[in-house]
Amino acid sequence: MESPVLLKGKYFEDNRGVFAPLQLNYNEGILNKEWLQSNISYNPKPYTFRGLHFQTGEYAQTKLIKVISGEIIDFVVDIRPTSPDYLKVSKFKMKDGDELLVPRGFAHGFITLGFNVIVQYLVDNHYSPENEGSIFWKTFPEVLDEVLKYTNEKSIIISDKDLVTKNFV
Repeated sequence: MESPVLLKGKYFEDNRGVFAPLQLNYNEGILNKEWLQSNISYNPKPYTFRGLHFQTGEYAQTKLIKVISGEIIDFVVDIRPTSPDYLKVSKFKMKDGDELLVPRGFAHGFITLGFNVIVQYLVDNHYSPENEGSIFWKTFPEVLDEVLKYTNEKSIIISDKDLVTKNFV
């Protein structure tokens, strides 16, 4: 797999609530891998920005992102220096049940568009603080322009950590 793949996951809703299984064998096995960790991101406020994050070297990670509840704009940046798509930004508007497969060699981040957004993501490799990298969200005009379609910069909720970049050339 050379680029991110948006998957339309199953999503069942009834009077009890929602059931949304991850599609771990979708599309003839492209997801059929050993996932090492499952992360949940709960974002109570709109315009929460997380990312753009990546892991380098032997700690690079494939991620399977799933929106459990709410809506996000997901950003993926190709950071493979030998790729013809190097530094190309892909964006995906995702809602309840949507899944996105992000291969190794890509930075990933998202902004929430509503209250109480829940995002789950699986990773296929261990986290290494020494191999962690981030890219400031305003580095790419495509990300900045998309974010500003929904809100102004003063409304964005972002961690201090995501305001500083490291390990990115």
